[in-house]
Amino acid sequence: GVGILATGPLNEKETRDAINVIRSKTRNPFGIGATLLMPGATENAKVAIEEQVPILNISLGKGDWIAERVHEYGGKVLSTVTNAKHAQSALESGADALMLTGHEAAAHGGDVTSLVLVPCISKRFPEVPLVAAGGFADGRGLAAAIS
Repeated sequence: GVGILATGPLNEKETRDAINVIRSKTRNPFGIGATLLMPGATENAKVAIEEQVPILNISLGKGDWIAERVHEYGGKVLSTVTNAKHAQSALESGADALMLTGHEAAAHGGDVTSLVLVPCISKRFPEVPLVAAGGFADGRGLAAAIS
């Protein structure tokens, strides 16, 4: 697995400090999350890029400028999406992988559940790595989504 730092409540300094704490505790890859419609998200994404964070998880916004800069240092962009239209847009903007958020994922997902969304997106974009977010209480549910 990989940990993603939620930067929503953090300012630029707090984000940079948190990145340094994470680096002091692990040599493993990690990421930061930036919900681009939120205040401060652009600034926190810029901090993550300056710090060359291995993975930037972006949502709710166009991330082409982020993908371009992250790819310059070999990082990866994980875009959170709720439907096929958003998935296509994220990939066109440079996303390396997609995080699929169904309706039951903390009540902020799309109109369909992860059990419907995961197979739909995996069939539409079979070459793209996917992360399923929310809606799976056990292995049976996850197996149902990926079969």
